[in-house]
Amino acid sequence: MPPITRRQFARQAALTATTLCAPPVSVLADAARVSPPDAAAIRRFSSGITGRVIAPGAPDFDSTRLVFNRAFDRRPALIVRCAGAADVARALEFAQRHDLAIAVRGGGHNRAGFSACDGGVVIDLSAMNRIEVDAGKRVARAEAGALTVSLDAATQRFALATPLAGCPNVGIAGLTLGGGEGFLMSKYGAACDNLRAAQLVTVDGRHVRASESSNPDLYWAIRGGGGNFGVATALEYRLHPVAEVLAGTLTYAAEKLPELLQAFDRFVATAPDEMTVVGVVLPAREGRRFVVLVFHCGDLQRGHELLGPLRALNPQEDTVRVAAYAQINASINPAAPVAHFQTDLFVPALDDTAIAAITTATDEGLPNTRVFIVPFYGAITRVGVTDTAFALRRRGYELDLMGRWDAVADRETAVRWVKVLRDRLQPLAHGAYVNQLGETSEPLVRAAYGPNYARLAQIKKRYDPNNVLRLNQNIKPA
Repeated sequence: MPPITRRQFARQAALTATTLCAPPVSVLADAARVSPPDAAAIRRFSSGITGRVIAPGAPDFDSTRLVFNRAFDRRPALIVRCAGAADVARALEFAQRHDLAIAVRGGGHNRAGFSACDGGVVIDLSAMNRIEVDAGKRVARAEAGALTVSLDAATQRFALATPLAGCPNVGIAGLTLGGGEGFLMSKYGAACDNLRAAQLVTVDGRHVRASESSNPDLYWAIRGGGGNFGVATALEYRLHPVAEVLAGTLTYAAEKLPELLQAFDRFVATAPDEMTVVGVVLPAREGRRFVVLVFHCGDLQRGHELLGPLRALNPQEDTVRVAAYAQINASINPAAPVAHFQTDLFVPALDDTAIAAITTATDEGLPNTRVFIVPFYGAITRVGVTDTAFALRRRGYELDLMGRWDAVADRETAVRWVKVLRDRLQPLAHGAYVNQLGETSEPLVRAAYGPNYARLAQIKKRYDPNNVLRLNQNIKPA
């Protein structure tokens, strides 16, 4: 879908902002005691939705309810494919009136499967995907159902970009609200660091703007605190000049994995902001591999010079090349829906203990596992730990552990592999990245937010005191 004009975007924002369709919180509290909706109630609700209500039995219900993580096979009572913020408000009111669980779906990538729910209402934002770019002001405004690949395509028409994930079909809203890692983060910070403002619908039906000057407490919370405080319907980003980049992969046979990881750590220690690298350990039947995803957004010749130490390690394959940023960000880390279990932790150093734990795990030889090693340095670490809700602000490494399976019989083995490696690394850990947690518990969430958790719980109490939006990495109201 092509970018819309500013006039069109503003007109839609005005229409949705003036449609306040939910009753007061006290009414909703009383309404929560009403029995589940019957067919007549669903018909009345559907007649007021501008978008579309997809119920069990609809031809596309089964395909629509699927999420990226195929480990979850959930069957909601209704999927509300919203056309705008007014539909979101109506869906929130309906679900609360009938005491139904609420799942919010943008790109459907939530690792713990929270993009769908059993027997509840899915607020599906995928049709809300319009994008406007103001190249002069270097600002992009996008509806919350837009995907990374679409926002990149719109901004790259003007040789501009904002930090987004390298997986093209990730939704921008979930990515940004949870922090937002990407290949531009060492140069320009996390996605949430570039969020200028957002429009949200709160659980009591209010349409609110969060920015430095409007609801600043909410603005602080949504930059890392996830979807705990309202349903985001539009986001506004700061853009940066990005055109051609030097990027690709270096693949090594990993018989001597400890030496490769030590070399990777030395490379990271001196890497400038313009250079981002991610290490990937891939056990495989044909032999373990170590892959380095390379991304450099500065002077191209200088980028080649910087890669000297990595190329001196004699990679088996070198695909690093000059290409358009949008092309690289859509292809360097492709991902297809698959059943998987994933968890995450952050370590301040890739020391001998961490390297030994990773090496031991990969020696066990499971073919469908991987370890992502994401270095944190540069701009993302120059923001204060309490300046936003996103608390991963020190130098170190985010370790993203995943086990996948094709047959259900292999699930237990894959999950066990991840948990064993996690437990070996846990004594080194200082936090986690909430967007990559495929498991949830209060201790995990508290660890992820660290010193910011208490303030987040107070803001949650203000905007969602009954914890209506709880299908997420949940922050409980104080």
